Amino acid sequence: MQYVSIYDKMGIITEFIKNMEFWKEREDFFLHEEILKNETHLFDRLQDIRPDILIMSISSNDIAFFQTMREINKTFTDIHMIVIGCDGTYENVRESFLNGAFDYLVQPCDLDMLKESMLRVYSEFGIEYVLEKLRLKSDALIDNIFQGGGQEEYIIKSMIDQIYEDWKNDAINCQSVADKAKKRIYEILIERKPWLEKFLYSKDFAYHYGFVIKTKEQITDEWFRCFREASAMVTKYQMIDDKLVYNIGKYVVVHVDEKLSLEKVAKGVFLNPSYVSHIFKATTGMSFINYLAEVKVDRAKVLLRDKNIRICDVANIVGYNNPEYFAKNFKKKTGYTPINYKAELQKNENERGGKTA
Repeated sequence: MQYVSIYDKMGIITEFIKNMEFWKEREDFFLHEEILKNETHLFDRLQDIRPDILIMSISSNDIAFFQTMREINKTFTDIHMIVIGCDGTYENVRESFLNGAFDYLVQPCDLDMLKESMLRVYSEFGIEYVLEKLRLKSDALIDNIFQGGGQEEYIIKSMIDQIYEDWKNDAINCQSVADKAKKRIYEILIERKPWLEKFLYSKDFAYHYGFVIKTKEQITDEWFRCFREASAMVTKYQMIDDKLVYNIGKYVVVHVDEKLSLEKVAKGVFLNPSYVSHIFKATTGMSFINYLAEVKVDRAKVLLRDKNIRICDVANIVGYNNPEYFAKNFKKKTGYTPINYKAELQKNENERGGKTA
């Protein structure tokens, strides 16, 4: 939950801010009814309220205002000050940022700009905690995934338990921090093995601004599913880390969204097609053609998760000119036609419920 307060000595912005539809649209933002006007008791009230965001109104050339900002920034390092000024003069904007402003807007304030500013505060919320407090457990989860998995559920449960304990079981804050931690771990996985990006559905790991509140159990189960998939992909294609077939395997996963053949891959890695076929089978126990089909199907599975992409477009993306031939190969590998696979995905999503908007 993001707690928002207004500091408005002259009553310039109060009604405008209070009447925003934003407060009805977003359950994860709460506006305090009390309007802070008295500078004498300002710090005492801030100590009691401890808002995450303080929207402040400044009149022209108000030197005392900047001193107040400086003291707030020094005393309450976790308060984000959004200043709404009467003009956009260089002096006011510069002084505001020098004294700790998160953002500076000009009257009459644009509603969308103010909402965007508050959402940017929210996007930064919990990041330091993720990077510092969860670093060791995040590293342990990442290492486990790259080592073949097996301990994901234990590590994930420990991480989620820690988040809920540290954030005092506040459902909204815990979910926000958990989402950001999951996104950060995904980013590190992709940094280390960029080819993974094509075999994991990025929206499963994305941070969502507007969301339906989930239970701790739903969040934990979601993490289990997402990172088991990541571990399965790493394990399945760890063969391409073998130095004998590394260039061959990597070429396929990197160029999966192209029309590939044994001849094209062999040319791409500067080897004879017969040699590629022989060495790949001897090293991995899988024929090159079978490997190529597996990679194409795994990529297609990710693309089929997107409701806005048609099946014929998926076939085209992964290099099949004939959608029927693609469907035949897809069913051979999965037991589902692409249409049935999409329907099964939708069914599973509906059963899980609580999906983000």
